[in-house]
Amino acid sequence: MFEQTESAPNVGPTREEEDVYLELCRRGTASITELSEALTLRQDEVLRSLTGLHTRHFVRMSESTTHSPWFPTAPDVALESLLSGREQATRQLHEEITRLLDTYHRQRHDPTHNLIEVITGREAITEVWLSLLAGARQEVAVLAQEPFVQDDVMTSELEVLSRGVAWRSIYEHSALLIPAHLTQVRLLMAAGEQAAVVTELPFKLAIVDRRWALVPIAAGTELDGALIVRPSPMLDALIQTLESQWTRALPIPGTTNHPESPRHPSPELLTMLTAGMTDDAIARQLQVSARTIQRRVSELMKELGARNRFQAGVQAVRRGLL
Repeated sequence: MFEQTESAPNVGPTREEEDVYLELCRRGTASITELSEALTLRQDEVLRSLTGLHTRHFVRMSESTTHSPWFPTAPDVALESLLSGREQATRQLHEEITRLLDTYHRQRHDPTHNLIEVITGREAITEVWLSLLAGARQEVAVLAQEPFVQDDVMTSELEVLSRGVAWRSIYEHSALLIPAHLTQVRLLMAAGEQAAVVTELPFKLAIVDRRWALVPIAAGTELDGALIVRPSPMLDALIQTLESQWTRALPIPGTTNHPESPRHPSPELLTMLTAGMTDDAIARQLQVSARTIQRRVSELMKELGARNRFQAGVQAVRRGLL
């Protein structure tokens, strides 16, 4: 119930302290001796747990003796006091971060330290990216273009989504041509990612909480350098670029309960058409013949009144199929 985590140490009681607290709640009041007998713990173990609970305001005592009664405090009252102190500590930590960051850049003689920082080396870039994700609170938005920063992108994104942080990805269609990548995207969408696709992206970009941007120094297949961009006109321009790409991108369809028909094509087919996959590639992915795919695509384009696949994607958006 109150399990501690590495990201929030000492926020709540330990497992042993929790057992003592719950037993005390059941009894209303109890001495160290009574708690020791009820929980089959040594008295020094009970005292250690009560001391930890007392420092967090979860219990109170009348006298510090073995037979003196201890009383539980309502957890909301205890946690409110704890959180109040933690908020003050957080404010102090932010002030310290600001001070240290200023010193860090001053010592590096960097005149643009308030705007941009250069990161070199794939390992360092990955470390910075994971740190940004760990601190994300509202939204992560990405222009997804190969090469990717991480080999395993799912684990970190799923962790962010599990915290209730929104995630938008705009994929360059070439990134979805590999069936494994496309499968991964659909799994991430099932977990809450909003995904869309465009024919071509201008560059790779990631924006976290509209406070930080991570962008490669140069285009290409090697990711050797990147920029961290902090609040500035440059960050505003990068955000505007991403939003412009999002506006023109085609949404990647999710699941549907409708049986497949020209009016309700399967999400898998729409996804692969949107990604620009060939009939042969779609057929291999869906494990059907290329002729079957050609027939289904032809029926879909006829139903949508489209003369090519791009028009089919536009019409699918207008009709709410995507």
